[in-house]
Amino acid sequence: MGISLNGGGNGDDRVGSARDNSTGGGTVSKLKLGSDSSSLMSLVSTFIPVLIYTIVCLLIFWTLRRRSLRVYSPRTILRDFFSHEQSVPLPKGWLDWVKPFWTVPDTDILNRSSLDAFLFLRYLRILTMICFVGICITWPTLMTIHACGTGGLSQLDRITIGNVQNSKILYAHAVIAWAFFGRHPLSYTTLLRLSSRTVMFGCVPPKYQDAARMRKLFGDTVKNVWIPRDTSDLERLVKERDETALRLEKAEIRLIKMANKRRNKQLKAIPAALPETVPSPSSSGSSERSDDPEKGYPHQQNTALPDVNGSVAAQWIGASERPYHRPLANFFRRVDTIKWTRLRIKALTHQINKLRRGFLKGEGRRLPTAFVEFSSQADAERAFQTLAHNRPLHMSPRYIGIRPDEVVWSSLRMQWFERITRDFLMRAFITAAIVFWSIPSAIVGAISNIKFLSETFPFLAWISKLPDPVTGIISGLLPALALSFLMAIVPWMLRGCARLAGVPSLSLVELFVQHAYFAFQVVQVFLITTLTSAASAALTQVLKDPLSAKDLLADNLPKASNFYISYILIQCLAVGAASLLRAFDIFRHHIMAKGFDNPRGLFRIWSRERPVHWGAVFPVFTNMGVIAISYSCIAPVVLGFATAGLYCMYLVYKYNLLYVSDASIDTRGLVYPRALMHLLVGLYLATICLVGLFALRSAYIPMVLMIAFLVFTALVHISLREAVAPLLYNIPRALALEMEELDGGPAMDSPKDDFLTDADITAAYPDFFDPGEENEGPTHEVNGTRGVEGASGFMASVQDWSAGAITKKMQASAEKWGLAGPIGYIMDWVDPDPSIKPNFVLRWLHPGVFDDFSTLRRNIPVDLPDPTETYPADYARRAYWPPEMASPTPVIWIPRDPAGVSKQEVEHCRKVVGCSDEGAELNDKNRIEVELEKAPFWVPRVLY
Repeated sequence: MGISLNGGGNGDDRVGSARDNSTGGGTVSKLKLGSDSSSLMSLVSTFIPVLIYTIVCLLIFWTLRRRSLRVYSPRTILRDFFSHEQSVPLPKGWLDWVKPFWTVPDTDILNRSSLDAFLFLRYLRILTMICFVGICITWPTLMTIHACGTGGLSQLDRITIGNVQNSKILYAHAVIAWAFFGRHPLSYTTLLRLSSRTVMFGCVPPKYQDAARMRKLFGDTVKNVWIPRDTSDLERLVKERDETALRLEKAEIRLIKMANKRRNKQLKAIPAALPETVPSPSSSGSSERSDDPEKGYPHQQNTALPDVNGSVAAQWIGASERPYHRPLANFFRRVDTIKWTRLRIKALTHQINKLRRGFLKGEGRRLPTAFVEFSSQADAERAFQTLAHNRPLHMSPRYIGIRPDEVVWSSLRMQWFERITRDFLMRAFITAAIVFWSIPSAIVGAISNIKFLSETFPFLAWISKLPDPVTGIISGLLPALALSFLMAIVPWMLRGCARLAGVPSLSLVELFVQHAYFAFQVVQVFLITTLTSAASAALTQVLKDPLSAKDLLADNLPKASNFYISYILIQCLAVGAASLLRAFDIFRHHIMAKGFDNPRGLFRIWSRERPVHWGAVFPVFTNMGVIAISYSCIAPVVLGFATAGLYCMYLVYKYNLLYVSDASIDTRGLVYPRALMHLLVGLYLATICLVGLFALRSAYIPMVLMIAFLVFTALVHISLREAVAPLLYNIPRALALEMEELDGGPAMDSPKDDFLTDADITAAYPDFFDPGEENEGPTHEVNGTRGVEGASGFMASVQDWSAGAITKKMQASAEKWGLAGPIGYIMDWVDPDPSIKPNFVLRWLHPGVFDDFSTLRRNIPVDLPDPTETYPADYARRAYWPPEMASPTPVIWIPRDPAGVSKQEVEHCRKVVGCSDEGAELNDKNRIEVELEKAPFWVPRVLY
């Protein structure tokens, strides 16, 4: 078309085609000719599919929410939740549920779910507010400066710092960074349960593995002591018995269905006029009757139950057709499964009971762990804070608040040297995994620069011929999706590492995962992806002209923000919509459940709700906050997407935590302060990025300002850790007094012996002057003096007078110029009155005033159930037993059939194992219909 390309291309007509192009990952060369940025196309190509997917998910959710309470409101119907944990159902209309949901306060989650759930919603609101404040500060200033820059960039790249060529303008970035970043480092400032009164001591030396000695060590406040023993053999037997019971259950169901199918076939073959020719169970020989009215049928009350194999079922199936298997211990010879499993369960039960009796008599090797229950939480805290042993790493680590149902029993057997070795090995493995995980993350970052790759590698040249929307999807949507899936694998690996490292409880496992997963997120999602995305487009030109590396990196690093816009869109909109839709639960409860032919399987998917793993949830949003803070001054547009996305996720999680999710894994709120500490990494990275960009632009004074802010952040971080760390794991003694006063306890009177009378003073201190006595000493006239002895007092008087005069002058001037009102308004925000009702902004600015202990405690209802009422009668003996010591005899659940086969099988199975056919029945199509409320597996929860 006759368009000539002049400038720095040196006659190369390819300049400005691909190497100049901004990719979906946001990489552009420093050449000004290439203003044909595709960043906006990449954003649109990502946003449109995500938006369509989100709308479809919301429409399905809106339609099915009213029909499937088990999927969308299980916390309102499941028996596994206590009454105070069940949420109030929302209206079932199309729109009338929105307002009630919107008006539910977050404190309702604190009362019905857990402290972690409440603090997670608070964390999302804080992140949203941080990003919104960043918008208010950076958009009117920095975005305008970027848009007016002389870098020659276009589309989204134009509003990044890469479009600023004049280094003197970067002073504004340093000032804005101090204003926005400086707010963050300055802003950080269940008692009756058995677990709250119990301290777990690890690495207990053999001398102290004795209950009497532990009582003597901690005094009369000790209530119970549990010292677990090595029950690995018992655990193996219990596991085998449970598996054998499941095999028996499957064989019984197969036998009953097989007999019922044959019976139905015979009924169809025989004319209806001759029903007496149908074989009946009553034709069998005479034997004992069942006296169980609950299990009896009207047509079977007089039915004999001969104790022979297949006594009822044999009328329709032969002995060779009964369920069988070939056990390894029997040299693969065929055995009758039902008969063999009954005998095996009987033998296993005998061995299990024998081992349990031995453990109760004190036999077995003791583990180096002790659970010590104290009379009160204050006594437990006192013991927790006490140095229990004179040798290092003995009777340590100590934990308080570990529930029996969350103990990782395999970790309790470790001695201190094994625990240290495993911990070091797991940390080394995680570090190596972070390093090697960079390879696929780097590939993802390179894919976001697909146009550059298609120009560099000939076998990818076909990609450049694709339409722009397709390349936008490849460079924008696919890398973000791939990175999300890649990082979703990591938490499962880290939980296994935590168990191998000897972490003793599920809540501590989540804290372990939170630390390590956040490191994965920052390194892989932020650092590696940013650097590879920015460096890939500049690599060729750097090889040609190494001296241009500084300018190339300065131009390309800011444009990596476009990739994170896509990442935030997918994480917040697409993942949030999928969390609301719960497609897998819809498939599981409405499709897969119909194919289940096992009452136990139906009960499991109905009664169990998957718990929220906070160790994998918090780091994702913390890293999103790190990304938003890091790019707040480099590419402020990221803050807008982060604000909207995080608020959407707040609404999604508010609904799920209120009506769906099970937050049974409780870290007692420790994930929240740890996430806030992790958020400081965003300040460090943001400051370091600005220091690097200012250095690349030769803006040395702004660089020095940011280095000073980096030192300031580090000092505040150190002071914050020293101040807050003791409060995270210990309950201050002052809170016990405040709690007593809030509960209406007796007021504290001043002790009478704090002050002395005149007679006591005269007797105890005769030299002290008494103004009431006559002064018999000589009287001297007071003369003025010019000595220096009174100079300090005179100067103090002058300072007080000057301060008072200046204050009065300023007040008078303010009133004269009409500034008293505005100044008073500002002071109300700076130093508010604690008695007023604060809004959200005032509460966020002054959490120490409006979110103190007394305010937060008023949010907890006083009518919560007493957890001690749920304890079994022998809890003092069995509370901290391993599961294999307390697990009951397994129960099997088989369907009831018209022929009465299940009746006889229940009678036979009950001799060795629990068995029931209540609530499950075969229909006319030989399918199992289940009444889940009658399942024999319901076990009352215990609030340990």
